[in-house]
Amino acid sequence: MSSLITVLYGVAALTGAAFAAIEFRMLWRFVRNRQTIRDTVTSRPRARRAEAEDGVFPLVTIQLPLYNERRAAEQIIRAASAQDYPKDRFDVQVLDDSNDETLEIAARTVADVKAQGVRIEHIRRADRVGYKAGALSEGLTQSSAEFVAVFDADFAPDPSFLRTTLIERDGFEDPDVAFVQTRWAWSEPIRGFLAFSLALLLDRHFFVQKPTRAFIGNVATFNGSGGIWRRRAIDEAGGWSAETLTEDLDLSYRCALRGWRGRYLRDIPVVSELPADMRAFKQQQHRWSKGNAQCFRLLTSRVMSAREILNDRLDEAFLLAGYAIHPILLTNLLLWPWAVLYMDRTVFWIMQAIMALIIFVAPVSFGLTVIERDEGLTVRSVAQIVSSVCVGIGLMVNNTVGQIQGFLSTGGEFVRTPKAHHVQSEITPEHAAPDVYRVPLHWSFFIELLVIAYCLVSTIVLMNAGEALWAVPLAFWAICLGIVVQQQLTPAAA
Repeated sequence: MSSLITVLYGVAALTGAAFAAIEFRMLWRFVRNRQTIRDTVTSRPRARRAEAEDGVFPLVTIQLPLYNERRAAEQIIRAASAQDYPKDRFDVQVLDDSNDETLEIAARTVADVKAQGVRIEHIRRADRVGYKAGALSEGLTQSSAEFVAVFDADFAPDPSFLRTTLIERDGFEDPDVAFVQTRWAWSEPIRGFLAFSLALLLDRHFFVQKPTRAFIGNVATFNGSGGIWRRRAIDEAGGWSAETLTEDLDLSYRCALRGWRGRYLRDIPVVSELPADMRAFKQQQHRWSKGNAQCFRLLTSRVMSAREILNDRLDEAFLLAGYAIHPILLTNLLLWPWAVLYMDRTVFWIMQAIMALIIFVAPVSFGLTVIERDEGLTVRSVAQIVSSVCVGIGLMVNNTVGQIQGFLSTGGEFVRTPKAHHVQSEITPEHAAPDVYRVPLHWSFFIELLVIAYCLVSTIVLMNAGEALWAVPLAFWAICLGIVVQQQLTPAAA
């Protein structure tokens, strides 16, 4: 029994420490090269590029994949159509797979925009084959543009987006650039515990992780929205694929394996919406963790054999396996009381020294994000860091389920994430359906309850065994899971 527990716990601890070590190395590089990294993801506007040098603006197709987005459809269609860009040099595709009143709203808005001289089409498919990837692929068959911009329904690009990204900032000056990704920004004001936590969880990616990876030469990844693709890169890499639920990550790596690279411009923000509530956030995270596992399964062998193409194949493998930290944390939690009771105490202390790396990496990463984003720490931001750490840990069950499903299956239904839209279309009361978009409790909620019960019972067992100090982590994990559980019981209206 003791040997088995030692081996299992040792594997979980060492694997988790490996993930933490990769993250710490990235954070160390960020701290050492902060200003250079900022410059890497900032392209200063140049007066001579206020207009296209040859007087010809590149052709752009703006794709708007929609599925049942009655509260956001009109906003994104009008925002995309209002680009300060020659009207004969861009067109808009509303890729609408909706089966509710979104269809009527989109059709009415498209007709209104078209009457203003914008080239826009409302594209409908017979079915949702391929989900978002399928819709984007269908749109490409009807476009001859050199560049393709993609915006999800909850985004609102500034009218200057195309001109800034393509002309003023010369986003595609390098012919090897497959896409330009811009930074997701949040609608104001952000209020409440959950919103601040979710914003910080995502800001860590856009303020610290993506800039640093761009600086050290890792594969830049497209984030699914708020960016522009070079059409030729999409075609050469094999196009959008529905084999995974993270079609953006999949295409990013397939492009990289063919010698293309992505570019991230942090100083160009695109306003987006946060998930409406914890149920919606869990649904989004489940999709991302499942798709991440699918990409790891499909791409890792190709990544590890790309010796002449990728700079650091080990880093890339860990990036593809990023969500695996959640099943590692859950395994650690389940083994914890048994490790305390049955492992050799010297070996156990060694394992805790290793685990210390995992314990500190998240708050350090969030702290650097706040400093970079807000230019300093405050009492309020420290509270945000603590809450984000708790929410991140509390997602371990949800994301473990996604990882397991991703390793066992290909593709799957692309489930939309309800957002807390502040701008709403005019919908008559008789057509309003406030409960339609509300996310039901996922069955993982009940597993979370079981894990909380396991933590509490184990806490009591360890305290009775005279191991009160080592019962503290179990109580903390129970609190983190409890926060996620409690937040699911008060869903926002979609």
